[in-house]
Amino acid sequence: MFQSAPHSGPHSVGPSSVVVGSRKSDVPPLSQDPEAYRKWLVEELERTRARLLQADRLATLGTIAAGVGHELNNVAAVLTHTATFIRMRADAGKPPEPDDLVALERGVAHLAEHARNLLHLGTPSQDRQEVLDVTTVIADVLSMLHVAGRTKRVSIMTQAPPSPVRVAMSRTKLEQIFVNLVTNAADAVMEQPPEGRLIRIEVSENRETGRAHCLVEDAGMGMSPEILARVFETYFTTKPSGKGTGLGLSVVKSLIEAVGGDIEIESEQGKGTAVRFDLPLCT
Repeated sequence: MFQSAPHSGPHSVGPSSVVVGSRKSDVPPLSQDPEAYRKWLVEELERTRARLLQADRLATLGTIAAGVGHELNNVAAVLTHTATFIRMRADAGKPPEPDDLVALERGVAHLAEHARNLLHLGTPSQDRQEVLDVTTVIADVLSMLHVAGRTKRVSIMTQAPPSPVRVAMSRTKLEQIFVNLVTNAADAVMEQPPEGRLIRIEVSENRETGRAHCLVEDAGMGMSPEILARVFETYFTTKPSGKGTGLGLSVVKSLIEAVGGDIEIESEQGKGTAVRFDLPLCT
């Protein structure tokens, strides 16, 4: 680290009616068919997990979209300004200036890039597994968070091998992991003076063990042992109301473990927080 029991009522003879959230499901009574009831519970747990993942994704998407929207307004203003100059030259019978065309192309590419990033983060259909270079995904996430204004006032140091570190995973979910961890780190250092707003991201691989190792470390104030013991609890947050959902680290842990990874967090008050996790390498 940087130094500085379910309630059960009476059973009826036919299928019982169980309300989960706002939805009703027909479930065989436990005394009638325990195996069918167990199977339903497993399926319901998976459905609940999927809803939590999507809730966190949408909350994250909303925060990022607000910042990206501001940046896209700036890009749109540049495009409008450039288009006006091109139109004026066309009205005068002159070809457009080469620099204006370059600015136009860059602006369009900028818009397309951020639209693509938001699509990846917000669309469940992008959840198909593919072979990814972890360092490339990190670079894309850092670019998106910077444009969104989430990391503009912090210094981020990255360290990774020159060759790709490949894992087999959904791009959306890998992005979601790093968006959550980097955003948390950025929030943690904002109370520090400008020179102390430091985040370190490291990626490495161990071919012998077949694991990709990742670190996201901040120079914030760290956490007490009591808070550290609860960080993976669903809906637990120390952020003010409206600033956090309490889903981030719970979702991150779930996403990592779903592909056979492990995660641990070290933190000490006054010495920052380090999140380490590993994923299976794609061979």
